Amino acid sequence: MVICLSENPPGPEGSNGNQNLRCFWRAGLRELKGKLHRTSGPNQVCSVLRFNMFKIIQDPIWGPIEVKPEFLQIIDTKEFQRLHWIGQLGLCHMVFPGATHTRFQHSLGTMHIAEKMGEKLNSKYIGELKAAALLHDIGHFPFSHSFESFFMEKYGISHESASMDIISGRAGSGQIKEIMEKHHIDPDTVVSILAKSGEFPLEERIVSGPIDSDEIDYLARDSYFTGVNLLPFDFRRIVSVLMTDGESIFIEQKGIPAIESLLISRFLMYKSVYFHKTVRIIQKMVSRAVDMEYPEKRTSSMKDIQFLDLLERGKGGDIIRSVERRDLAKLIAQHEISKESEEKAFRKVMKEKFPEFYIDVVPPFSFKNDDRVKNRIEVMAHGKYLDIRTISPLLHSLYGSFNMRKIFIYGESGQKKEIDNFTSNFFSS
Repeated sequence: MVICLSENPPGPEGSNGNQNLRCFWRAGLRELKGKLHRTSGPNQVCSVLRFNMFKIIQDPIWGPIEVKPEFLQIIDTKEFQRLHWIGQLGLCHMVFPGATHTRFQHSLGTMHIAEKMGEKLNSKYIGELKAAALLHDIGHFPFSHSFESFFMEKYGISHESASMDIISGRAGSGQIKEIMEKHHIDPDTVVSILAKSGEFPLEERIVSGPIDSDEIDYLARDSYFTGVNLLPFDFRRIVSVLMTDGESIFIEQKGIPAIESLLISRFLMYKSVYFHKTVRIIQKMVSRAVDMEYPEKRTSSMKDIQFLDLLERGKGGDIIRSVERRDLAKLIAQHEISKESEEKAFRKVMKEKFPEFYIDVVPPFSFKNDDRVKNRIEVMAHGKYLDIRTISPLLHSLYGSFNMRKIFIYGESGQKKEIDNFTSNFFSS
């Protein structure tokens, strides 16, 4: 049973015009039952109702998500509302038309999953954990990860550091920090969790670890909105088999099949979506336009549409217009590659001889350590901790394929034969 406090609740997520998220104000009678019995008079009852009030946001992935007042206030800040205009998958919607979901939705989902994991693992910092999960992408650049390397190389900033600056009040309006302090959520603890300082190891791993709330949400959400739906996994089952010693997170042996489904989903999403050749060349083309324009540091806080407009009016405008009409560079050559030194040497020669061509390596060589592949999951079996890859032959062979790389060359199809021969000769010498 619920008490309906408002037929048409206020706020941007409660408006009738928002068809993505239908929100209702409710207070759970079950939570209030004990307190109401101990109250007398309408003023005390109203006080209890206000204290227990929360909002339900109807999410297409996880269903009803309860959001308490302190987090509603954070969500209503201009910094968080900006995430409505930052696509979760950048320009991926040009290949998968349904992939128009945003960092706003993902952040809500990550908070929801983090709360469930924190409750199961008895986190002592649930408020800070939820805030860290909700705000982990607050500083994301336009088009999500597409231009992360540009802002890091040119200005030394990452979306993680930008997020922590906003949370700590060093950037933005400072409103988020004020709201957290008002509701006894420590901003410094939230920053420590996101920075992986080691002071809050359990909470750090819940937000970003081998099995974390961030990835559980984005795999389910990206799969749903791209339409691939390759292998659904049961997050409730995954949460139920999690265990902790207060710092590390591991799983019960009986939970191996549930984790296998998660890791296989991760593998298939990379193969089918994140490393899709057309998605990759679109990113490469727009990245070249970014390099030509050399946007200022302040552009890192723009919305997607603002950043794209800036590029279209700049030196790389022709490239952007080609992408918009889907006149893309063609795949004209490819070759297997095993060493990063080979990639660097090939890029150097290609830049001298054929500077107009685009080069891509899939998976990138940066995608090779355990932090990126995230496959070091421990299983409690026979009284000791074991690497899941030693127990699951399926996962052992699956992740071996991430070491199989190819280099792709994109450009004008008229030069296909020339580039194909050049590539073959280079790697055979």
